[in-house]
Amino acid sequence: MNWNSSATVYFIVAVKDQGLWVHHFLKQLTIASLLSGDTNFHVIIADFQSKDINMSEVFSTSLLRSRHTIINLMGKFYKTLALNKAAEAVPNTHDIIFVFDLHIDVPADIMDSVRKNTIAGRMVYCPAVGRLDQGSNSAEHRGFWQMDGYGLVAMYKSDWIRVGGMNTKDYKYKWGGEDWDLLDRVLMASLEVERIKYPGLYHHYHSKQKQWN
Repeated sequence: MNWNSSATVYFIVAVKDQGLWVHHFLKQLTIASLLSGDTNFHVIIADFQSKDINMSEVFSTSLLRSRHTIINLMGKFYKTLALNKAAEAVPNTHDIIFVFDLHIDVPADIMDSVRKNTIAGRMVYCPAVGRLDQGSNSAEHRGFWQMDGYGLVAMYKSDWIRVGGMNTKDYKYKWGGEDWDLLDRVLMASLEVERIKYPGLYHHYHSKQKQWN
């Protein structure tokens, strides 16, 4: 299996009133890009009318200005629909879709790791996330590896189309299960799933207020 070292990685994220965490994600991504020298990425934000952040302003840096797309959505937060809308905006079937989460640190070499472990027509990448305990941080990283969650997933857009993307019919406004549903269809399409406990890919404890459930 040959990996494409020049593939563009598209981080796709669904957002509603998570301004502080958008700042965290973009700061982490900027640091990762500066440390690695990797600028071959793009961020697609599907935003449900967030009131706590000026989304255009936060992307006005020299690095991010030309590497982002904002999709404005209305109504109740609908994560699966938002992710599908973001995936539709990825311009090329040879680009990599990387479903991400705002509350997670971005390791410096994450984009190359995505490219190495995502093979068109063959392999999907689901790095395992380390969930930090309340009060813990990235330096001491007290917590556990969440092996039963597949919320972070990378695949080529061609494979996203092949498996049908997110299930918007059965997973509208409730939380949980949409990742397993996608995983089932990935496996039924005879795609392998690469699963790695990724050091530095830590999920910070946060309040569930204003979340989609």
